[in-house]
Parts: sequence; C-alpha cells; structure tokens
Amino acid sequence: MKNAKKNKGFTLIELVIVIAIIAILISIAAMKYSSTNLAAEAAAHNANVKVLKSAGILYLIDHPDSDKSISVEALKPYLEGGKIPKPAKHLKVEKFTITSTEDGDVTVSPGPLKVQDKKLVEENEK
Repeated sequence: MKNAKKNKGFTLIELVIVIAIIAILISIAAMKYSSTNLAAEAAAHNANVKVLKSAGILYLIDHPDSDKSISVEALKPYLEGGKIPKPAKHLKVEKFTITSTEDGDVTVSPGPLKVQDKKLVEENEK
C-alpha cells in the first residue's frame, strides 16, 4: 500500500471537458442575447419613428404652407432637448427622411422595423 498514489487535483482530460461544456453554454447564451439585442434595437427605432412622426405633425400645424419634404433639422424645436434621433445601427441609412402626405399625415422613412430571420426589416416588407 506504500506505492498507492493519492489523487490531488484534476486530470487534464477532466479540465478540457469542463472548459468545453462552459464554451458550449456561453455560445448558446450569446445566440440568445444577439436576437434580443436586435429586438431592442428595433423597439428603439420604432419609438424614434413615432417621435419624429409626432414632431412632423406638430411642425405641419405650425407651418401649414410648408413643402412636402420636411427637414429633420426643422423638427429640432419639437423634439425633447432638440436631439435628432438616428435610425437603427444595422440599417445602412444615416438619417430619417420625413415627408407630408396630401391628407396631412406624416411618413417617416425608414419606417417601423421588425426582426425577421435574425435581421431587421421594415414592417411593410415581406
């Protein structure tokens, strides 16, 4: 019994298996949170669209003879703190375009977004 070894610690194989399991769990969690980030970005973008639409309507009330295209800069007085929101980062557009319609409504482009197939797409697109 003098030659019997005491196990003091883990073997290399045991450590590699534990690290592999942890890596798999991290990759699963990362995939889950990446789609959550897209949904959050879409929600923030949609809120910005609503804010700009409301500001555009207020602008049209104050300026009924304005052009069909409304400058984003012209909406600064109608936005909280005068800060102009930007579209979602995943879109390849740097700023919103605001236009008025014949019936007095306002359209904002790019419009509301949704997450489809792990991508942000406009709600009216298929």
